Amino acid sequence: MSRNPGSDSVITIDCHYYQPERAAAFLVVEDGRAAFVDNNTVFAAPLMLKALRDRGLQPEQVEYLIVTHVHLDHAGGTSALLKQCPNATVLTHPRAARHLINPSRLIESSKQVYGEEAYNRIYGVIEPADERRVRSMDDGEQVTFGGRTLTFLHTRGHANHHLVIHDTGSNAVFTGDSFGISYPAVHRGRRRYITCSCTPTEFDAAEARISAQKIVATGAERAYLTHYGVYAPLSEGAALLLQSIDQMEEILQEAVGVPKHGEDLIEHIEQRIRVATEEMITKQCGVALTESDRPWLEYDTHLNAMGLAYLAEKAKRKQ
Repeated sequence: MSRNPGSDSVITIDCHYYQPERAAAFLVVEDGRAAFVDNNTVFAAPLMLKALRDRGLQPEQVEYLIVTHVHLDHAGGTSALLKQCPNATVLTHPRAARHLINPSRLIESSKQVYGEEAYNRIYGVIEPADERRVRSMDDGEQVTFGGRTLTFLHTRGHANHHLVIHDTGSNAVFTGDSFGISYPAVHRGRRRYITCSCTPTEFDAAEARISAQKIVATGAERAYLTHYGVYAPLSEGAALLLQSIDQMEEILQEAVGVPKHGEDLIEHIEQRIRVATEEMITKQCGVALTESDRPWLEYDTHLNAMGLAYLAEKAKRKQ
Protein backbone atom coordinates (compact mmCIF):
# COMPACT_ATOMS: atom_id res chain seq x y z
CA MET A 1 0.00 0.00 0.00
CA SER A 2 1.30 3.50 -0.82
CA ARG A 3 0.09 7.06 -1.00
CA ASN A 4 0.04 8.82 -4.31
CA PRO A 5 1.96 12.05 -4.94
CA GLY A 6 -0.17 15.15 -4.60
CA SER A 7 -3.05 13.59 -2.72
CA ASP A 8 -2.99 12.16 0.80
CA SER A 9 -6.63 11.22 0.34
CA VAL A 10 -5.94 8.65 -2.42
CA ILE A 11 -4.18 5.44 -1.47
CA THR A 12 -2.88 2.85 -3.92
CA ILE A 13 -3.59 -0.71 -2.76
CA ASP A 14 -1.43 -3.43 -4.27
CA CYS A 15 -3.82 -6.31 -4.95
CA HIS A 16 -1.01 -8.85 -5.54
CA TYR A 17 -2.70 -10.01 -8.73
CA TYR A 18 -0.23 -12.63 -9.99
CA GLN A 19 2.59 -10.64 -8.35
CA PRO A 20 3.19 -7.31 -6.58
CA GLU A 21 2.61 -4.06 -8.50
CA ARG A 22 0.68 -5.61 -11.37
CA ALA A 23 -2.85 -4.52 -10.44
CA ALA A 24 -4.10 -1.89 -8.02
CA ALA A 25 -7.27 -0.80 -6.33
CA PHE A 26 -7.60 2.74 -5.03
CA LEU A 27 -9.02 3.97 -1.75
CA VAL A 28 -10.38 7.52 -1.66
CA VAL A 29 -10.90 9.02 1.80
CA GLU A 30 -12.91 12.20 2.40
CA ASP A 31 -14.37 13.57 5.64
CA GLY A 32 -14.72 10.19 7.33
CA ARG A 33 -16.14 8.60 4.19
CA ALA A 34 -14.47 6.11 1.88
CA ALA A 35 -14.75 4.86 -1.68
CA PHE A 36 -12.93 2.08 -3.50
CA VAL A 37 -12.13 2.37 -7.20
CA ASP A 38 -11.73 -0.97 -9.01
CA ASN A 39 -12.19 -4.02 -6.84
CA ASN A 40 -9.79 -6.58 -8.33
CA THR A 41 -10.65 -10.14 -7.24
CA VAL A 42 -12.23 -11.81 -4.22
CA PHE A 43 -8.70 -12.57 -3.01
CA ALA A 44 -7.90 -8.84 -2.87
CA ALA A 45 -10.90 -7.92 -0.71
CA PRO A 46 -9.04 -8.57 2.59
CA LEU A 47 -6.15 -6.39 1.41
CA MET A 48 -8.54 -3.59 0.56
CA LEU A 49 -10.33 -3.79 3.89
CA LYS A 50 -6.99 -3.78 5.70
CA ALA A 51 -6.02 -0.60 3.86
CA LEU A 52 -9.32 0.90 4.99
CA ARG A 53 -8.74 0.00 8.63
CA ASP A 54 -5.14 1.22 8.46
CA ARG A 55 -6.66 4.64 7.77
CA GLY A 56 -8.82 4.38 10.91
CA LEU A 57 -12.01 3.63 8.98
CA GLN A 58 -14.51 0.80 9.15
CA PRO A 59 -16.35 -1.02 6.35
CA GLU A 60 -19.56 0.75 7.37
CA GLN A 61 -17.96 4.02 6.24
CA VAL A 62 -17.47 2.85 2.65
CA GLU A 63 -19.99 4.75 0.55
CA TYR A 64 -19.06 3.70 -2.99
CA LEU A 65 -17.55 0.72 -4.79
CA ILE A 66 -16.65 2.12 -8.21
CA VAL A 67 -16.07 -0.25 -11.14
CA THR A 68 -14.42 1.13 -14.29
CA HIS A 69 -15.38 -1.99 -16.27
CA VAL A 70 -16.27 -5.60 -15.56
CA HIS A 71 -13.06 -7.36 -16.59
CA LEU A 72 -12.41 -9.48 -13.55
CA ASP A 73 -9.12 -7.91 -12.46
CA HIS A 74 -11.19 -4.73 -11.98
CA ALA A 75 -14.57 -6.04 -10.83
CA GLY A 76 -14.17 -9.59 -9.53
CA GLY A 77 -14.10 -8.57 -5.86
CA THR A 78 -17.19 -6.36 -5.99
CA SER A 79 -19.76 -8.78 -4.55
CA ALA A 80 -17.35 -9.86 -1.79
CA LEU A 81 -16.84 -6.23 -0.78
CA LEU A 82 -20.57 -5.53 -0.87
CA LYS A 83 -21.04 -8.20 1.79
CA GLN A 84 -18.47 -6.53 4.02
CA CYS A 85 -19.51 -2.90 3.36
CA PRO A 86 -23.23 -2.72 4.24
CA ASN A 87 -23.71 0.94 3.28
CA ALA A 88 -21.86 0.85 -0.05
CA THR A 89 -23.39 1.41 -3.48
CA VAL A 90 -21.74 0.16 -6.66
CA LEU A 91 -21.25 2.84 -9.34
CA THR A 92 -20.55 1.61 -12.86
CA HIS A 93 -21.33 1.93 -16.57
CA PRO A 94 -24.93 1.07 -17.59
CA ARG A 95 -23.67 -1.78 -19.78
CA ALA A 96 -21.55 -3.14 -16.94
CA ALA A 97 -24.28 -3.13 -14.29
CA ARG A 98 -26.13 -6.17 -15.61
CA HIS A 99 -22.94 -8.26 -15.56
CA LEU A 100 -22.36 -7.44 -11.90
CA ILE A 101 -25.94 -8.35 -11.06
CA ASN A 102 -25.76 -11.56 -13.10
CA PRO A 103 -22.09 -12.48 -13.66
CA SER A 104 -22.73 -15.88 -15.28
CA ARG A 105 -21.96 -14.77 -18.84
CA LEU A 106 -18.87 -12.91 -17.68
CA ILE A 107 -17.64 -15.95 -15.76
CA GLU A 108 -18.13 -18.29 -18.72
CA SER A 109 -16.35 -16.00 -21.17
CA SER A 110 -13.46 -15.61 -18.73
CA LYS A 111 -13.17 -19.38 -18.35
CA GLN A 112 -12.93 -19.66 -22.14
CA VAL A 113 -9.98 -17.25 -22.10
CA TYR A 114 -8.11 -18.63 -19.08
CA GLY A 115 -9.33 -22.24 -18.79
CA GLU A 116 -11.42 -23.39 -15.84
CA GLU A 117 -8.55 -24.42 -13.56
CA ALA A 118 -6.66 -21.16 -14.01
CA TYR A 119 -9.87 -19.16 -13.70
CA ASN A 120 -10.71 -20.75 -10.34
CA ARG A 121 -7.19 -20.17 -9.06
CA ILE A 122 -7.05 -16.52 -10.13
CA TYR A 123 -10.64 -15.35 -9.57
CA GLY A 124 -12.31 -17.75 -7.16
CA VAL A 125 -16.09 -17.68 -6.64
CA ILE A 126 -17.91 -14.58 -7.89
CA GLU A 127 -21.44 -14.11 -6.60
CA PRO A 128 -24.15 -11.79 -7.99
CA ALA A 129 -24.31 -8.24 -6.69
CA ASP A 130 -27.59 -7.09 -5.15
CA GLU A 131 -29.42 -5.21 -7.91
CA ARG A 132 -30.72 -2.68 -5.36
CA ARG A 133 -27.15 -1.64 -4.58
CA VAL A 134 -25.93 -1.13 -8.15
CA ARG A 135 -26.25 2.31 -9.76
CA SER A 136 -25.61 3.01 -13.43
CA MET A 137 -23.75 6.22 -14.23
CA ASP A 138 -24.51 8.22 -17.37
CA ASP A 139 -21.77 9.90 -19.38
CA GLY A 140 -20.89 13.16 -17.61
CA GLU A 141 -22.90 12.33 -14.48
CA GLN A 142 -21.46 13.66 -11.23
CA VAL A 143 -21.46 12.56 -7.60
CA THR A 144 -20.58 14.79 -4.66
CA PHE A 145 -18.26 13.00 -2.27
CA GLY A 146 -17.53 15.23 0.69
CA GLY A 147 -15.76 18.31 -0.65
CA ARG A 148 -14.86 16.71 -3.96
CA THR A 149 -16.79 16.00 -7.14
CA LEU A 150 -16.51 12.74 -9.03
CA THR A 151 -17.38 12.98 -12.73
CA PHE A 152 -18.04 9.77 -14.66
CA LEU A 153 -17.02 9.70 -18.32
CA HIS A 154 -17.79 6.88 -20.74
CA THR A 155 -14.62 5.79 -22.53
CA ARG A 156 -14.85 3.16 -25.25
CA GLY A 157 -11.86 1.63 -26.97
CA HIS A 158 -10.70 -0.97 -24.47
CA ALA A 159 -14.26 -2.09 -23.72
CA ASN A 160 -17.66 -0.75 -24.72
CA HIS A 161 -18.78 -0.67 -21.09
CA HIS A 162 -15.79 1.28 -19.75
CA LEU A 163 -15.88 4.52 -17.78
CA VAL A 164 -13.29 6.67 -16.04
CA ILE A 165 -13.68 9.00 -13.06
CA HIS A 166 -12.33 12.53 -12.76
CA ASP A 167 -11.74 13.46 -9.12
CA THR A 168 -11.55 17.16 -8.27
CA GLY A 169 -10.00 16.37 -4.89
CA SER A 170 -6.78 15.08 -6.45
CA ASN A 171 -7.28 16.60 -9.92
CA ALA A 172 -6.74 13.14 -11.31
CA VAL A 173 -8.54 10.54 -13.39
CA PHE A 174 -9.02 6.93 -12.34
CA THR A 175 -8.52 5.39 -15.75
CA GLY A 176 -9.06 1.62 -15.43
CA ASP A 177 -7.54 0.37 -18.70
CA SER A 178 -8.51 3.36 -20.88
CA PHE A 179 -5.13 5.01 -20.33
CA GLY A 180 -3.03 1.92 -20.87
CA ILE A 181 -0.52 -0.04 -18.84
CA SER A 182 2.82 0.92 -17.23
CA TYR A 183 4.54 -1.41 -14.77
CA PRO A 184 7.02 0.19 -12.33
CA ALA A 185 9.26 -2.87 -12.38
CA VAL A 186 9.95 -2.35 -16.08
CA HIS A 187 10.73 1.38 -16.15
CA ARG A 188 12.80 1.12 -12.94
CA GLY A 189 12.33 4.72 -11.86
CA ARG A 190 13.25 6.14 -15.25
CA ARG A 191 10.87 7.83 -17.67
CA ARG A 192 7.63 5.86 -17.63
CA TYR A 193 6.25 4.09 -20.67
CA ILE A 194 2.62 3.54 -21.69
CA THR A 195 1.22 0.72 -23.82
CA CYS A 196 -2.44 0.41 -24.73
CA SER A 197 -4.51 -2.61 -23.76
CA CYS A 198 -6.43 -4.26 -26.60
CA THR A 199 -7.60 -7.45 -24.91
CA PRO A 200 -10.52 -9.50 -26.29
CA THR A 201 -12.94 -8.60 -27.74
CA GLU A 202 -13.90 -4.94 -28.05
CA PHE A 203 -10.69 -3.05 -28.93
CA ASP A 204 -11.44 -0.10 -31.19
CA ALA A 205 -8.47 2.11 -32.07
CA ALA A 206 -10.56 5.09 -33.15
CA GLU A 207 -12.61 5.01 -29.94
CA ALA A 208 -9.46 4.50 -27.85
CA ARG A 209 -8.03 7.72 -29.29
CA ILE A 210 -11.24 9.60 -28.53
CA SER A 211 -11.17 8.29 -24.96
CA ALA A 212 -7.55 9.36 -24.47
CA GLN A 213 -8.44 12.85 -25.67
CA LYS A 214 -11.50 12.90 -23.41
CA ILE A 215 -9.29 12.10 -20.41
CA VAL A 216 -6.81 14.84 -21.31
CA ALA A 217 -9.68 17.32 -21.74
CA THR A 218 -10.53 17.01 -18.03
CA GLY A 219 -7.41 19.06 -17.27
CA ALA A 220 -6.27 16.43 -14.77
CA GLU A 221 -2.64 16.43 -13.70
CA ARG A 222 -2.27 12.68 -13.24
CA ALA A 223 -3.80 9.34 -14.06
CA TYR A 224 -4.37 6.50 -11.60
CA LEU A 225 -3.66 3.37 -13.63
CA THR A 226 -5.03 0.08 -12.39
CA HIS A 227 -1.91 -1.40 -14.04
CA TYR A 228 -0.12 0.26 -12.24
CA GLY A 229 -0.12 3.29 -9.94
CA VAL A 230 0.01 7.02 -10.51
CA TYR A 231 1.21 8.42 -13.86
CA ALA A 232 2.19 12.07 -14.20
CA PRO A 233 2.17 14.28 -16.11
CA LEU A 234 -0.98 13.00 -17.75
CA SER A 235 -0.36 14.94 -20.97
CA GLU A 236 2.95 13.15 -21.53
CA GLY A 237 1.34 9.77 -20.96
CA ALA A 238 -1.39 10.59 -23.48
CA ALA A 239 1.15 11.22 -26.24
CA LEU A 240 2.81 7.87 -25.57
CA LEU A 241 -0.55 6.11 -25.36
CA LEU A 242 -1.60 7.45 -28.76
CA GLN A 243 1.63 6.15 -30.27
CA SER A 244 0.89 2.70 -28.85
CA ILE A 245 -2.69 2.74 -30.17
CA ASP A 246 -1.36 3.59 -33.65
CA GLN A 247 1.11 0.74 -33.39
CA MET A 248 -1.53 -1.81 -32.39
CA GLU A 249 -3.78 -0.66 -35.22
CA GLU A 250 -0.95 -1.14 -37.72
CA ILE A 251 -0.35 -4.67 -36.42
CA LEU A 252 -4.07 -5.41 -36.73
CA GLN A 253 -4.22 -4.16 -40.31
CA GLU A 254 -1.19 -6.23 -41.22
CA ALA A 255 -2.71 -9.32 -39.59
CA VAL A 256 -5.84 -9.06 -41.73
CA GLY A 257 -3.67 -9.72 -44.80
CA VAL A 258 -1.77 -12.65 -43.30
CA PRO A 259 -2.97 -16.09 -44.55
CA LYS A 260 -3.09 -17.54 -41.02
CA HIS A 261 -5.90 -18.43 -38.67
CA GLY A 262 -6.51 -19.63 -35.12
CA GLU A 263 -3.48 -20.28 -32.95
CA ASP A 264 -1.12 -19.63 -35.87
CA LEU A 265 -2.54 -16.14 -36.27
CA ILE A 266 -2.38 -15.44 -32.54
CA GLU A 267 1.25 -16.57 -32.45
CA HIS A 268 2.11 -14.37 -35.43
CA ILE A 269 0.47 -11.31 -33.89
CA GLU A 270 2.00 -12.04 -30.49
CA GLN A 271 5.49 -11.98 -31.97
CA ARG A 272 4.76 -8.69 -33.76
CA ILE A 273 3.45 -7.13 -30.54
CA ARG A 274 6.39 -8.44 -28.52
CA VAL A 275 8.96 -6.84 -30.82
CA ALA A 276 7.05 -3.57 -31.19
CA THR A 277 6.42 -3.24 -27.45
CA GLU A 278 10.02 -3.90 -26.46
CA GLU A 279 11.28 -1.37 -29.00
CA MET A 280 8.78 1.21 -27.76
CA ILE A 281 9.62 0.70 -24.09
CA THR A 282 13.35 0.88 -24.76
CA LYS A 283 12.80 4.18 -26.57
CA GLN A 284 10.35 5.61 -24.04
CA CYS A 285 12.18 4.61 -20.88
CA GLY A 286 15.75 4.83 -22.07
CA VAL A 287 16.50 1.38 -20.60
CA ALA A 288 17.41 -1.89 -22.26
CA LEU A 289 14.98 -4.63 -21.33
CA THR A 290 16.44 -7.60 -19.49
CA GLU A 291 15.26 -11.20 -19.26
CA SER A 292 13.66 -10.39 -15.91
CA ASP A 293 11.59 -7.62 -17.56
CA ARG A 294 10.05 -9.80 -20.26
CA PRO A 295 7.76 -11.89 -18.02
CA TRP A 296 6.09 -8.63 -16.97
CA LEU A 297 5.08 -8.04 -20.59
CA GLU A 298 4.18 -11.57 -21.73
CA TYR A 299 0.78 -11.78 -20.04
CA ASP A 300 -0.52 -8.59 -21.66
CA THR A 301 1.21 -9.38 -24.95
CA HIS A 302 -0.70 -12.65 -25.19
CA LEU A 303 -4.06 -11.11 -24.26
CA ASN A 304 -3.51 -8.26 -26.73
CA ALA A 305 -2.65 -10.78 -29.44
CA MET A 306 -5.88 -12.65 -28.72
CA GLY A 307 -7.81 -9.40 -28.97
CA LEU A 308 -6.25 -8.38 -32.28
CA ALA A 309 -6.58 -11.91 -33.69
CA TYR A 310 -10.29 -11.87 -32.90
CA LEU A 311 -10.72 -8.60 -34.81
CA ALA A 312 -8.52 -9.79 -37.68
CA GLU A 313 -10.55 -12.99 -38.07
CA LYS A 314 -13.74 -10.95 -38.02
CA ALA A 315 -12.39 -8.68 -40.78
CA LYS A 316 -11.26 -11.67 -42.85
CA ARG A 317 -14.77 -13.14 -42.76
CA LYS A 318 -16.16 -9.91 -44.19
CA GLN A 319 -13.76 -9.91 -47.13
